[in-house]
Amino acid sequence: MHYGIDVGGTKIELAVFDPQWQRLATWREATPAADGPALLARLAAMVAVADARFGARGTLGLGLPGVIDTDGCLVAANLPGLRELPLAASLQARFDRPIVFDNDSRCFILSEVGPGGAAAGERHAFGAILGTGAGGGAIVEGRLLGGCGGLAGEWGHLPLSAAASERYHLPRLACGCGLHGCLERYIAGPGLVELFRHFGGEAQRAETWYAAWRAGDPAAELAHRCHVDLLGEALANVTKLLAPAAIVIGGGLSTLPELVAALPAALGRHLFPGVVVPRVVASHLGAASGVRGAAMRGAGFLTDAV
Repeated sequence: MHYGIDVGGTKIELAVFDPQWQRLATWREATPAADGPALLARLAAMVAVADARFGARGTLGLGLPGVIDTDGCLVAANLPGLRELPLAASLQARFDRPIVFDNDSRCFILSEVGPGGAAAGERHAFGAILGTGAGGGAIVEGRLLGGCGGLAGEWGHLPLSAAASERYHLPRLACGCGLHGCLERYIAGPGLVELFRHFGGEAQRAETWYAAWRAGDPAAELAHRCHVDLLGEALANVTKLLAPAAIVIGGGLSTLPELVAALPAALGRHLFPGVVVPRVVASHLGAASGVRGAAMRGAGFLTDAV
């Protein structure tokens, strides 16, 4: 058995998979986000339930948001309780087996290059999550790219280009990471809402923008054109750095077929002649991809992480 755990700011999901990566069971519990010891205790209790239910000690992988700092602590705004805990030692002390943890965006692309994923079998792929934030992960030469400090793939915190800012007269927005002008503030779901407001629209949620766009609202159309252009430029930069054969779009915005369909042309406009435009596809596994990828990390799938 293989267990995957996906830890978010409001819920923890544990899923159990067989050796063929078919999901056998899954359940969720609330995240005690502000209380690190309570969060670790809940994780241990969920694993104990899985062991008892299946009469086995499954391999264990954990997907988390954020990055690990130089003290080995997790930096994640929605999990403040883990901020002061040395994560590796704290986790290992709770479990009677090896545990592998990684950023949830890298877990996402790991799942999507696995069986049944949108980029199954690809040796060069990039996962771009567009939800409440903009996370990313990369497979290079058939290996999961981690990098120093596990930072590789954080495309959402690259800066908005000066050319794009000038082209659309965009303000330099503060990001939750502490920087200003990060792409995430413009291309993730809340960023799309910000763009709609910038062009004169009124919305609190991306769904409101989408309804207005489908109805032909001029401000919504301007926001759409700007958003696709910003995404195209950002993913072109990723392409020039990593040369993926496929880019898999995840998160809530991946459910908008018009957006995914527009990205190859938008991306191509920011590449120079002779560069092959990657295949751009929506996630095949949706919200289940992160927890499956966590289980794959725990089981050593594409274990040669670099």
